[in-house]
Amino acid sequence: MNFLTIVALSVTEAELIAATSNAQDMMYVKRLLESMSLRVKLPMILEVDNKGAVDLINNYSVGGRTRHMETRQYYLRELKEKNILVVKWKAGVENSSDMFTKNLPKKEFNKHAAVYVGSDEYMVQI
Repeated sequence: MNFLTIVALSVTEAELIAATSNAQDMMYVKRLLESMSLRVKLPMILEVDNKGAVDLINNYSVGGRTRHMETRQYYLRELKEKNILVVKWKAGVENSSDMFTKNLPKKEFNKHAAVYVGSDEYMVQI
């Protein structure tokens, strides 16, 4: 795969970039399913664990320090206005994808791993 190299100037911008990329993937899958005559329940839910990014997407005020991020915000806002997407904040401790990006204590790791691989007696004993 070829990935476009992007330099983010803040954590919020990085999360906004990731949210936009994820929304684009969601739109692709939506169109794919609809092309097979399947229905997609709308609005689709995009969960983001960065409060700043969620606020930028859901709030219509743009300060001078975030103008370089406007295009991404407008794309997500447009999906939101068309009732295709809802952007919600999700606390980091509840975000199971954190196990792929952070070193977690054993208890949190096992909790999040169960989402992806299930759980059994072995995981409880570890």
